[in-house]
Amino acid sequence: MSETLQIYRCTPRQVREYIIDIFEADLVPNVISSPGMGKSTIHRQVCNELDLMMIDHRISTSESTDFTGLPQYTADGYARYAPFREIFPLEGTPMPRDLKGRLMQGWCIFFDEHNAAPKQVQAASYKVVLDKMIGQHKLHERVVLSMAGNLVTDRAIVNLAGTAMQSRVITLEMEVNYREWLEDVALKENYDPRIIAFLSQYNSKLMDFRPDHNDKTFCCPRTWEFMNRLISGKEVKDSKTAMYAGTISSGVAVEFVNFTKIYKELINVREILADPESCRMPTENGIRWATIAHMMEVVTEENFGGLSDYANRFSMDFRVLFFRSTMVRHPELRQHPAFSKAMIQLTRYLSD
Repeated sequence: MSETLQIYRCTPRQVREYIIDIFEADLVPNVISSPGMGKSTIHRQVCNELDLMMIDHRISTSESTDFTGLPQYTADGYARYAPFREIFPLEGTPMPRDLKGRLMQGWCIFFDEHNAAPKQVQAASYKVVLDKMIGQHKLHERVVLSMAGNLVTDRAIVNLAGTAMQSRVITLEMEVNYREWLEDVALKENYDPRIIAFLSQYNSKLMDFRPDHNDKTFCCPRTWEFMNRLISGKEVKDSKTAMYAGTISSGVAVEFVNFTKIYKELINVREILADPESCRMPTENGIRWATIAHMMEVVTEENFGGLSDYANRFSMDFRVLFFRSTMVRHPELRQHPAFSKAMIQLTRYLSD
């Protein structure tokens, strides 16, 4: 991949920032990526941040009449098109309220799977995207629009957007970023430590989608979320490998099951805290990652000093993971003397 092409791809954090910029300019973002990378999740995050009610409309299952409305006869014998109220807030629609009855700031109509829609449906959406109109009805002034879809190169169901649509939106191509996923998803959502340890050792297995793959599924942020829900608080068993294979692919499932077996060889936290400076160190790489991930799970204000002393005996990658987790999960520990000591050497790695 050329350096120029790489520059114009966006990480999830950048996409979230750019969507807000585009909304503020009263324009329409179009986020495209390989499947399973969290495009709709990012839109929900933006809507929460901007206090917008999100209307998720899958254009791939739409008909042209969704964007024009259904014909309706009036009393004087004429016909008009009646828009769908649950999809399109029009002028005069009362401002939305959340589940607690609190007044919100507006709506975001999210046209997901846009480039999977038939050509005629895409064409019907042009007027909505450019003019914010459904037939002859104007959308509410507090409505913003956004779109998302898959890459043409990924063998997903995609119909190329015409030049008329290309010039109506601002297209952002998103790529997965392991560090952002770790900090913004895995650590914040308290993912199973075995998943964090495994993917910390094998970053590339977070997203191993290939358009020409022959497996029944593939690894991506979405399927790792499913895996987290399947194993959280449970034993990973050989007898369930077929289920794991149907989640994260057969090859990675076997690797993951074998990886989880090393948890039986973890250095005991009590042993670490008894003598952090002299406690034995794990010798195999997988056990090192698993030990650090386990320490991340049990860290408290009381044991942080001892665990920090032990973590500082590891090489840089392991230390960065431990203290990065602390920053995300326990921000109050940034004031701890042990954290200040670690920051002297790790500032560059934790703030990049």
